[in-house]
Amino acid sequence: MFMGVPTMYVKMTGGLEKETRDFAHLRLLASGSAPLPPREFERIRKIFGKEPLEREGMSETGMNFSNPLRGKKKPGSIGLPLPGVEVRIADPENFKDLSAGKAGEIWLKGPNVTPGYWGNPQETGAAFVNGWFRTGDLGKKDEEGYYYITDRLKHIIISGGENISPKEVESVLDRHPGISESCVVGVPDEKWGEKVVAGIVLKPGAEPAIDEIKKFCKGYLSDWKCPKEFIFLKELPRNRMGKTMKEDLVRRFMKSSRREG
Repeated sequence: MFMGVPTMYVKMTGGLEKETRDFAHLRLLASGSAPLPPREFERIRKIFGKEPLEREGMSETGMNFSNPLRGKKKPGSIGLPLPGVEVRIADPENFKDLSAGKAGEIWLKGPNVTPGYWGNPQETGAAFVNGWFRTGDLGKKDEEGYYYITDRLKHIIISGGENISPKEVESVLDRHPGISESCVVGVPDEKWGEKVVAGIVLKPGAEPAIDEIKKFCKGYLSDWKCPKEFIFLKELPRNRMGKTMKEDLVRRFMKSSRREG
């Protein structure tokens, strides 16, 4: 079996796409720590001959969700709640439950959830509501009970009073034929409060113009959601778990003299 983060799979599939190898000995390919792009799901299935199993966990809870080992796996979904794990999708403003298909904050309850943060009653009080643990993850549930993480609550960009999900913008940028991966963040703006900007990693040999990328975005997104500035990177800043360090990208935008827009 092999367990990895999406970045590892991207690197492997990029190197194996033009090769033919026998991976019949592999029983399980698991992916976690960060969302696996649906297009990468298909590349893994094609190259390794098996669908990757996406799941989700946290330091505070252990594992919470998983697609079934034997059964329907949905690309982009973290799967179904594990036995004993209770889940709510709550409006982060009024704490009311939201119906299937609507995005809200993922709340958890179960024997796997920590009772609190050691020596930090203030943090513990902020993280729990009537016994429910607020994960800080925004997500939704579909009609079949599969869950999806749509963003981190703290990463939502508020521009001109409108809430913008970075993952929604990233999903569009990542469809561009010349872009390998992207990271969208908000940076301070005197007029709008925050403005949408993006760090992008291009595919080898690709050289799309900024105006062409902007036009591509406007074909899928409202103008106010489209990035106003871009910076080209060799690779996205990530921690050891493969998660994108958005704060680092914000600092790069604030300091960089190579911004374009």
